[in-house]
Amino acid sequence: MNPIFPVLAVAIAWAFAAQLGRQWLDRRRDHALAWAISLALFGVGHVAVLIGITAGWSAPTFGVYWLAGALLNVPMLAIGQLHLLDRRRSVLYWTLAGLAVAWNVVFTVTASYDQSVLAATSGVPAGAEVLGDSTAYALLRPMTYTFAIVVLGSAWSAFKMRRWALLLIAVGTSVAAAGSSVIGSDVDYLFPVMSAAGVGLMYLGFRTVTAPARQPERSPVTA
Repeated sequence: MNPIFPVLAVAIAWAFAAQLGRQWLDRRRDHALAWAISLALFGVGHVAVLIGITAGWSAPTFGVYWLAGALLNVPMLAIGQLHLLDRRRSVLYWTLAGLAVAWNVVFTVTASYDQSVLAATSGVPAGAEVLGDSTAYALLRPMTYTFAIVVLGSAWSAFKMRRWALLLIAVGTSVAAAGSSVIGSDVDYLFPVMSAAGVGLMYLGFRTVTAPARQPERSPVTA
């Protein structure tokens, strides 16, 4: 598995997170904070992937990947999307986010990891093989459902605001999610490629939407 793609995914995700963080500091919009946290987690997860595929997998490395890269980054995107759709329930959304983080951290930290699978895997280990039927693995399904909030919410926002670049966020999230589905298959080398492509599409959508509108050029005044 080529390490350049995890590096690329980390670079884009953290650049994206930094810009969202600055936006939150300037405007105090909660969706920007939630998305910044999500992209920061995405980057941390792919740092773990980079370590795993180059230096070998360990329980702590896989735990960081599982928590930041598999369980929490999409739910935090969904929290941001919910803030965009209805800011009045901000306290509820952050409460749900805090509960999700606490719940996932507790069960990921206390899970038992199959060390033989970790030692034998050169790519990215499948969660089902490493975690078995543990609660840490079972949490993946409810966390995955939040993907629908991101995609449908982005599509609705694009339609409502007539800012079609927002659809790139939905497409990018879908590409990154599809990348996770190839882990453990014969084409698992596509996982970091699709992750980098997905976060790149999301970043492009964000940059396009937030770019200042160009002012029409004034024709020169002639005497």
